[in-house]
Amino acid sequence: MTVASTSESAAHVFADALHTVAVNGAYNASRALSKWLKKGVHLETQGFQHLPLDKAASIAGETDEPIAAIHLALAGDLSGHLLLTFTEDVALRLADIMLGMPAGSSAELTELEQSCLQETGNIVGTAYANSLAKWMNLHLEPQVPEFAFDMASSIIDPMVAELALYADEVYAASTVFLVDGQELEWGLLLLPSQESLKLMERRCDLDNVRGNALQTIAVNGAFNASRAMSKWIKRGVKISTDGFSRVPLAESANVFEEDAAMVALHMSLTDQLHGHTLLGFRYDDACKLVDMLMGQPAGTTTALGEIEKSCLEETGNIIASAFVNSWSVWLDVKVKPGAPEFVVDLPSAVIATLVSEQALVSDEIFLTRTEFVVDGELLEWVFMLMPAPSALRLIQSSCE
Repeated sequence: MTVASTSESAAHVFADALHTVAVNGAYNASRALSKWLKKGVHLETQGFQHLPLDKAASIAGETDEPIAAIHLALAGDLSGHLLLTFTEDVALRLADIMLGMPAGSSAELTELEQSCLQETGNIVGTAYANSLAKWMNLHLEPQVPEFAFDMASSIIDPMVAELALYADEVYAASTVFLVDGQELEWGLLLLPSQESLKLMERRCDLDNVRGNALQTIAVNGAFNASRAMSKWIKRGVKISTDGFSRVPLAESANVFEEDAAMVALHMSLTDQLHGHTLLGFRYDDACKLVDMLMGQPAGTTTALGEIEKSCLEETGNIIASAFVNSWSVWLDVKVKPGAPEFVVDLPSAVIATLVSEQALVSDEIFLTRTEFVVDGELLEWVFMLMPAPSALRLIQSSCE
């Protein structure tokens, strides 16, 4: 940590907070860039890492080579700087993508390319800043982005010199930009003012970490499920969720209509993240989903035969695996999802066996309500995670 009086426990909490901020920022930036470019864009990051001040310029590449940088000053309740950095080659390739031109079209960073990069930096930087503000429940105002092209040390060192008066580390996030089969890497530096750094640390209490961790896990799972489903059916799929919540075990069946049959896809988990998952739909919605996935007119499917069952099982495999892998990445543990099992019955009957087993472990489950949109049609379903004792302890130690 950057402040000597901060305890080891608080340091861990603060690290989790910065991880959540970075992951959520990348997710929101991906959505905004996709909307701007009218094509799928995905940003990936492992979160902010502590980097010694004398290594800060290395986030941009070789310190003795020119880089392009987008600087956003932060104002409001939090102050400081956000800096996006690109090597010259990446900056030119990114400009081509943003301008819809063939690779290699941009030979230098003219005003057109600079303007394009500024807008990119504005979208990405604002997404990260808003994620930070939402986490801290504070008002934050990113300023107009500024473009710079110079040696990495010339751009970054003056900002680091200011930070060195009260800290010995900077917060850096390496980010991968994926679009049209291309993969570009850039860096992001967060340089909070001294007052803002202290405020951030105070706001990173355990309740915030727990709540935001559960939200981040679900959002990442939904985002990756959207990409996988879109690739599978070769159409745009959007899966969204507000995050996992803890639901009393006794109320787990109440999220479904008891007098209506439901379709459930149950998956057993082994290895370190041991337990069960359950993806549940109303029967009518399952029929609608089959029509949507198979490109059939609405109302074509009225019964679930072997073909329909196979379609739903693959859907369940993709969705459940995405959410489970998101848990696995967050907890830094291994997991082996089993094959999804297809069940049709009343909710109480479907859930009864799993609930009785879960009651030996905990009186709660983790649940997220999910919206599935394709071709303008919307369906809702529920995803549940029921961890075994060892997995529950891992979750509690990470999210509490």
